[in-house]
Amino acid sequence: MIFFTDECFMYKANRLVEAFDRENEVRALLDHFPAGTPDTVWIPAIAQWEPKPVVVCGDGRILKNKVERQVLKEAGLTFVLLASGWTNLNWPTFAWKIIKAWPAIVDNASRTLRPTVFEVSPQTLKVERTSYLS
Repeated sequence: MIFFTDECFMYKANRLVEAFDRENEVRALLDHFPAGTPDTVWIPAIAQWEPKPVVVCGDGRILKNKVERQVLKEAGLTFVLLASGWTNLNWPTFAWKIIKAWPAIVDNASRTLRPTVFEVSPQTLKVERTSYLS
C-alpha cells in the first residue's frame, strides 16, 4: 500500500515511518510537488497513481472546504486525518505517537472497501472511521 503525506505531516516523520513499516511505501508531498501546491492540484494528481494511495493529512480544512472535499470525493481516495493537536506536537512526541498509531492506521486503511475518512486522535491514538466519501 502507498501512503501519501501532506505538508502538515512532519516531513522527517516520513523517513521514521518508512523505517518502521517495511511493508508499505510512504511518499511525502514535498518529494512530488512544490511547497504550497494547492490541495485541488495534488489530490487529483495522486489519484492517478496505481495503486491509489491513502492520504495521511494534518489539514482538516480539506474536509470542511466544499471544493476541496468534492475534489477528494471525486478522486476516490481514502483520507486519514491527524486530528487537531497533531501539528502542535514537538518532534519527540509526534514521533512516538505516530509510530504507536501507525499499525492501526494501516490496518483500518487496508480493510476499507471504498473511499473512507478516518480520524486519529493525538490524545488516545485511536483511529475512527468518520464517513465514506463515495
